Amino acid sequence: MLLQRLVARVQDSEAGEPRFFRNRAVRWQLALTADGDLASTQLIDLADPSDKTRKNGTARSVPLTTRTSGVAPCPGADDIQYVLGWCDQKSRPDRVAQCHRAFIDMNSRWADADPAETAARAIARFYASGQAASVAEPERWASKELVLISVDGRPVTELPSLARFWAAEVERRKASGPGGVGRQGLCLVCAGHGILLNTLPQRLPRSLVPMADGDQSLVSGNAPIHTYDFTVGLSNSPICVECGTRAVTSLQEVLSDPHTHLSYEDSRLGWWMLGPVPFDLASILAVDDPESVGSLVERVRRSGTWFEGTARPSLDVGRFCAVTVGGTKARLVVRDWIDMPLADLEANIAAWFADHAMDSSSPGRGPYYPLWRLVLSAGRWIPNRDRPPGRYADLSAPNAARPTDTGRRLLHAALLRAPLPSSVLANLVARVRADRHVDDPRAAMLRLILTRTPNQHVEVPMAGLNPDNHDPAYLAGRIFAVLEEIQRSSGADPSRKTEAGDPARGANQVNASFTDRYFGGAVANPRIALIQGQQLAQPWLKKLARSRPGTASALRQQLTDLFDCFEATAGLPGQADLARQATFILGYHQQRADSRRRAIARKSAAASQPQQAPEGKHS
Repeated sequence: MLLQRLVARVQDSEAGEPRFFRNRAVRWQLALTADGDLASTQLIDLADPSDKTRKNGTARSVPLTTRTSGVAPCPGADDIQYVLGWCDQKSRPDRVAQCHRAFIDMNSRWADADPAETAARAIARFYASGQAASVAEPERWASKELVLISVDGRPVTELPSLARFWAAEVERRKASGPGGVGRQGLCLVCAGHGILLNTLPQRLPRSLVPMADGDQSLVSGNAPIHTYDFTVGLSNSPICVECGTRAVTSLQEVLSDPHTHLSYEDSRLGWWMLGPVPFDLASILAVDDPESVGSLVERVRRSGTWFEGTARPSLDVGRFCAVTVGGTKARLVVRDWIDMPLADLEANIAAWFADHAMDSSSPGRGPYYPLWRLVLSAGRWIPNRDRPPGRYADLSAPNAARPTDTGRRLLHAALLRAPLPSSVLANLVARVRADRHVDDPRAAMLRLILTRTPNQHVEVPMAGLNPDNHDPAYLAGRIFAVLEEIQRSSGADPSRKTEAGDPARGANQVNASFTDRYFGGAVANPRIALIQGQQLAQPWLKKLARSRPGTASALRQQLTDLFDCFEATAGLPGQADLARQATFILGYHQQRADSRRRAIARKSAAASQPQQAPEGKHS
């Protein structure tokens, strides 16, 4: 089905780049005249060290097909060892000589196939006259650097005659059987009868397949162990020449187009649409626009239709197709394959945003967060002492402490409404404890995981503070946040002078705050931190009451009410599993966010009122 959808996407691949051509970095140009003479004995260097896009050569569309250890020349442009027969220290002279003879023979057959082509005749005369020995060697070169032949200044790879000859040659190589006769049969992709491929004629470039060591084949069976009946080739996967070519070309276009792919460390997801209904996945998942996402969520929740006021489309109107690929040492790995109606996709994405929605303490922010923010939040937090609060480690940073499959897992959850594995939760909780930092994206990730993986011992969290949630872990997190606020409001928190929660301050240092000392341990076992915090809160509240009695009274009552809730449950919670640790963190974050929103609202209301005496001061 994957190959069928790829072929359906591009039914006219010949309209673009010629078949079996690819852009490659060409280092040298061999200039000939129309008479087959050397225009110059010097190779033209097409590299430019000052330009990073051309430091290894200039990108040109040249013939290319899959070749492993065999001798397989490409006409008009190939490695130095093929075009000129030069051998460096890393190459074997006997094999280089074989490659050079094969290249000369290839271009002679092009001239025989099209006698009217001037460039083909010129190349044939050039080699027949022995002038190849007159080409001067540059100061530095390598056997596998690419050389392009030009005749009267025009690259021969631009000629339609060469493109036709090369297409026929590739079909002969990749589909011929014993005696040069092509294997025929039914193609599993188009269900038509035709010549079947032994190997796919093209490979996906290494640059499009994360973690790959080289160019990768979409379908292969190059060793008996790779097939069901221990045969070599594509006998178990009958694919005709047209379908094989179009499938690889289509996938390469999807994975290389910046508007149709998303890449995250160990994988790259490319998508395409079948049908007239458009859908821009990147703009929805990657753009930080909570307002437009909110409209999507509400529309789907309200009507379940594709477009407001229209009926849900049938399966034939539009389909979303996506494939996620990655690489190993020698194989392409298809990690995910998706084929679904576009309406279902929209509903899944809306559910993904709804399940991770998290109310923010910042006015006008949230509750929805783009995919890249969630992926970043799974990595190490780097505090900034000069300009708080800090930032997350970059995706490419070697010490980011972020699992390489995080982006792929989140994409899978968004597109298929699937749960996230426990490994994502374990890593995220560990990072929060180590960094002593939790913000809106991290809390959103935790809520998504808990919502998608129901636990009979843990209540499904809400997007904002839930006063009716009496889960012991959730209450413990709320109490910890209140204790933190009491210390900070009283002025007894040394972190007010620097950045709060700076991991650089160890738990044993004198100037460490209550959060610095106890947060990491409280996530896993809240009991000790809560007992100690209850004792420390009394002097903090006494100090606060001297300057702000109203605030001290409100915080004292809030702390008392929360501790009283434990009397109706099993008492103070002890050792916690992963789900309860995540619940503690959510309770802590949502309590802090709610307090900050209330403080902002009070300041805004006070600013609009006439000036009054400060709290605790009377005229």
